[in-house]
Amino acid sequence: MVSIPPEAVWRAFDVLAAMRRCATRDELDAAMAEALGGIGLPWFSLARFFARDGTPATAVLQGRFEPGWAERYVEQNYAASSLIARELLTRSDAYSWSEVLARTGDPVQDRIFHEAREHGLRDGLFTPIRWTDHSYAAVVTAGHDAELDDPVYRTMTEVLSTYYAHECRRLGVAPPPAGTILSPRQRDCLAWVRHGKSSTDIAELLGISAQTVEEHVAEACRKLGVRTRVQAAVEASLLGII
Repeated sequence: MVSIPPEAVWRAFDVLAAMRRCATRDELDAAMAEALGGIGLPWFSLARFFARDGTPATAVLQGRFEPGWAERYVEQNYAASSLIARELLTRSDAYSWSEVLARTGDPVQDRIFHEAREHGLRDGLFTPIRWTDHSYAAVVTAGHDAELDDPVYRTMTEVLSTYYAHECRRLGVAPPPAGTILSPRQRDCLAWVRHGKSSTDIAELLGISAQTVEEHVAEACRKLGVRTRVQAAVEASLLGII
């Protein structure tokens, strides 16, 4: 087990005060990196994993995470299948990746975890956060030398993560606007849904198949965090993107 030098502990708590003085998001990330780097966790991010209704809606909001793994996680929509992520829906206390995996025995989870290790992430800590839009988010910290069984190490990480999220709110960190994540074709389909058109009608109007329309609408529902096509059309209208 890695021994944490006493000076690293004091430096981490000094950073909490420094975070409050940060005027920009870059300054905040620099302060967080200084604190976590001293305890073996070089990667961190504030990320949304689920929309307010519990549907997967992954987006990195702020931070400095290992770019290859962050891109793959979002691209593969791992929040939909990761039990580590799904813990966010039922608990508010911080937890490590390894402690969730230890009780699952699920080969899918082992595969995702193995891929994370290939990117140099041996373990990490999730600190759950309900974000400003009521979505399920977390400050995630990770690294190759993570020793989260150490109670001092773990407490420091959780406190730093909680303060980091608080300061992200102060500096106006927000989820990406829905208009930036819906494709033009998804917006077209929802616009016609708003006018009461069926998938067959929309297919004829747009020159695509009804099945393709259904796929566009389903993906728009996932991105907007709703369950039905009508809800998606209403949400997109309220957001001003159709």
